[in-house]
Amino acid sequence: MTSLIYSLVLSVLLFSVTAPAQTEQQFVREIIRQSGGELPKADAASDIPDGLSTKDMSPACDPKLFEDSLLAKKVSSAEYYSQIKSYFDKCGKELSLKSAVGGLASLAKASSYEYPFFQHSQIKSITIKLPNGTQVPAIAALKQDPRPRPLVVVKCGVFCSATESPSMIENLMSLFDQSPFNVVLLANQTGLDHIALNHIVSIGGWTEGAEVIEVGRWLKDQWAFKDRISSIHLMGLSLGGNAAVFGAAYNDMQAQLEAPKVYSSVMAVCPVVALKPTLQSLYGSTLVGSVFAKLTKDQFLAARKDVTDVPDLLTTENIPSNKKDMTDYLGLINAVSLQRRGTAVSANQYFKNNNFWSLPQKVTTPMLVWASKDDIVVDNKINAQSVENDPYYKNSSTVGVVNLPYGSHCSFSAAYGVLASTIVMKTFVLAHSPEFTAYDSQNQMPWKFESKKLSPKEIHIGQVWKFSANSDQVKISFRTFTTSALCNDPWAGSDQCISSKEIAVPVVALANMGARIPANAAEAAAFSREFNAKVQFKTKDLKPLNGTNTSEFNVVWREALN
Repeated sequence: MTSLIYSLVLSVLLFSVTAPAQTEQQFVREIIRQSGGELPKADAASDIPDGLSTKDMSPACDPKLFEDSLLAKKVSSAEYYSQIKSYFDKCGKELSLKSAVGGLASLAKASSYEYPFFQHSQIKSITIKLPNGTQVPAIAALKQDPRPRPLVVVKCGVFCSATESPSMIENLMSLFDQSPFNVVLLANQTGLDHIALNHIVSIGGWTEGAEVIEVGRWLKDQWAFKDRISSIHLMGLSLGGNAAVFGAAYNDMQAQLEAPKVYSSVMAVCPVVALKPTLQSLYGSTLVGSVFAKLTKDQFLAARKDVTDVPDLLTTENIPSNKKDMTDYLGLINAVSLQRRGTAVSANQYFKNNNFWSLPQKVTTPMLVWASKDDIVVDNKINAQSVENDPYYKNSSTVGVVNLPYGSHCSFSAAYGVLASTIVMKTFVLAHSPEFTAYDSQNQMPWKFESKKLSPKEIHIGQVWKFSANSDQVKISFRTFTTSALCNDPWAGSDQCISSKEIAVPVVALANMGARIPANAAEAAAFSREFNAKVQFKTKDLKPLNGTNTSEFNVVWREALN
């Protein structure tokens, strides 16, 4: 039965560019405007993330030290989920102390990140041509080192194209710049570039889950860089999260098709689990619903010229003017599209097919559902909480739900800092990549460059790496805290009683750590994030440098991420 379901879904994938609008930014900016808030300022230096936390972190809650504890020994999926939950229970307050918390604040901050990643020499635009004729616009990010390593396939959310959009930026920063992975990011089937290549309307994980399975198989079997893959992992965000949860189920079905599993793990971030009630909640929202309804209309009108299945339905006259009618309209156009391509499906059946709970089997592939209770786009109760409260998944040894207080809609980096968000994604993949051992061990060397001798009242609290375009010098800022009558908590997030000393080091002196001269500002920011994630400063006995006042210490780093 389950193999027939997967085969049926695969059969309705089509057989058969314009520059896509940046709808993610439009969505956030319009919500801010209508709510009376202040729009993010363009070109602000703070919009180029350095990959660190939003404040100097105490050793007890330092994300890099937490990463060390997670990687110290191999853990089961269930143990991993438990440790992640415990970390955020313990450190969530400190992580979010100077962050943008609250639904709109987190979303606005994450949408303002600057990263023109196509200027990075290791990141390219590609089109994946599947055997059934589907063409998937994508972005490939490959390390210079050709050794086999985990490949993370990311499916972005509604209306998302393979462009320099906020969700693509955020995930490339974490999964590529700050992690030892190769990455392929896929346009959503609702993206204008995907529609332009394939000429159909298709929304939801029922078909998109099958697409990610076929993409993973193509990458394993046909991609020119298939020899660089040690294992493949799937991640989906928002509507792409619907593809992820369905992809996990279809991944389990491969055995019944006498085929090997494609993905070693799946991460569904702020996912749509049940499509229809999510759309009803979204379009029914007073502020978000109105903005999203307008964007839906604009997207379909822009796509109409490229659509061959339902162009007659993508007109101003047919697209509802009442936002509450939009859900039924989406059911109609998707059902008609399938009918005209030879699959007899009603609107009700279409929505049932795109409800994760309609699947006949529970997921056994390791799957992390990562969501936030303050999500203003994808209703948390309908989606992540439904998985969290399900009797089977509550006791599953392979599926876990990490449902945090903050994060808005897929904006954990804004709520808890880029580094903590990165650590979750990175360690989940590593926990399910036992074949990849290059990242397990740590290298170290004594700090042989200039250092400041601290007084008894001073302690180290943080270090920040900064590369610059075409510069053969990298700068490291050593941040220190001085105790006084007014300042007694170095981890309070205050700028008082904090000083910084900047030291320049030749890039060539750090070549064994993977340092290289950036060709441009985009690469400089990426290399800065890489070093801020992978390098730690530790005392001679390998304790955290932060919290001490020693002037003799080591640099410790994991496998070069370049």
